[in-house]
Amino acid sequence: MVKKIIYLLFFFIIYTSLIANDYTNYFDFIEDNPNQIMIIRLKNGDILTGIIEDIFNQNDNDANIKFKTQIGSTIIYFSEINDIRLKDEFNRQKHRCFIMPTAEPIGENHFISNYMIALFYAGFGISDYVSISAGTSLIPTLDRRDQISLLNVKATILNMDWEEYKGGISIGLGGNLAFVNHNNKFSHLFGNITIRGDRTDLSALIFVKTGSEDFYEIRFDDRVYPTYYLNNSFGLGLGITTKFTERHDIYFVGELWNTDISRLTNTGLLAAIRIQNSSLSADFGLMFFTVPALFPVVNFAWTPF
Repeated sequence: MVKKIIYLLFFFIIYTSLIANDYTNYFDFIEDNPNQIMIIRLKNGDILTGIIEDIFNQNDNDANIKFKTQIGSTIIYFSEINDIRLKDEFNRQKHRCFIMPTAEPIGENHFISNYMIALFYAGFGISDYVSISAGTSLIPTLDRRDQISLLNVKATILNMDWEEYKGGISIGLGGNLAFVNHNNKFSHLFGNITIRGDRTDLSALIFVKTGSEDFYEIRFDDRVYPTYYLNNSFGLGLGITTKFTERHDIYFVGELWNTDISRLTNTGLLAAIRIQNSSLSADFGLMFFTVPALFPVVNFAWTPF
């Protein structure tokens, strides 16, 4: 069931990304947000920040805008534009830290991602309330029954902006289901909260393991790893995403979590640098476990439309 959902997600996102970008949809968006600071990404990769002063030839193939930036005004043709977004909405990865979900909804930021090269992951949003994501590993040396798959469903029950300051607060509730090998099923219920700032987002997550098993045998090829993960154990997670200075494309991402608060050895720490625009995101970092173990991590995400 989980793998069927994964394949449907990949098909949905790839199919939608192949639909031509009709720039006429931008007209209403611009008119609904007058004098707002916007970020425009051109088809050649350039990114401009400024205010749209006027629209010309709206009903013509040569439709263009007058765009005011810090170095002056310029004319930009819609045929040259890949994406237009409000400055506050340019970060399309707000629904996650590195891989830990925040309370922010996915919304229209449907994505396909690749975690650690071996795990393919996809997600989509239903309005600004429900977020669904799923993934499966495709490790060449492992049998299909020994692969890893997971499904995560989250509902954002509160999403509120501050009245006097930039940012706001979101609260979410959800659950996930994972299979590590065919016979090892892990399920959790969780609640999380995210506090958004001008440049920094802070998230906290608490989760409980559900099910009936305490002992698992994780198998990779001929190697078997006995694993204890007590039922009804509580875990905690903390995450931070902060933008470097005023740049739009470089972030620091950090996570700290513990899968069982009664055991300090179940703690992990992650630090990464994220390079992104409104379409692509690449995370490069290090993960440390108290076992101890230290190894590099990478995560690539594509938000095609």
